[in-house]
Amino acid sequence: MTIDADINTALSAVLANTWSVELPPRPTWPAIVFEIDSEPEDGWVMGGGYTQHVISVDLMALTKTELATYLPQIRTAMEAFTGYLDEEGSGDASYEKLPEVYGKFVNFRIRTQD
Repeated sequence: MTIDADINTALSAVLANTWSVELPPRPTWPAIVFEIDSEPEDGWVMGGGYTQHVISVDLMALTKTELATYLPQIRTAMEAFTGYLDEEGSGDASYEKLPEVYGKFVNFRIRTQD
């Protein structure tokens, strides 16, 4: 499997309405969308073979209660991921197309062995 597929599987267990990179044209709520920024760690160990990934997860919902319900579950799913290193930041997010949609973002760092 790829890191994208693994993250999709982990987050889909929290909320089936999970998308990689972008939401569909007419999204339903609540929804999770994630992006992955990967960088090889060639100099970390002799011979390399590791990659660090920053996973940016956006959770969007019509109520703050939904955000409060799903956000801890997202953290738990990511912390259980093999190679989890840490949470790098979180805060409010917005869905510019619909200002009535509430959002939160969380960034996670994961190391995988190639």
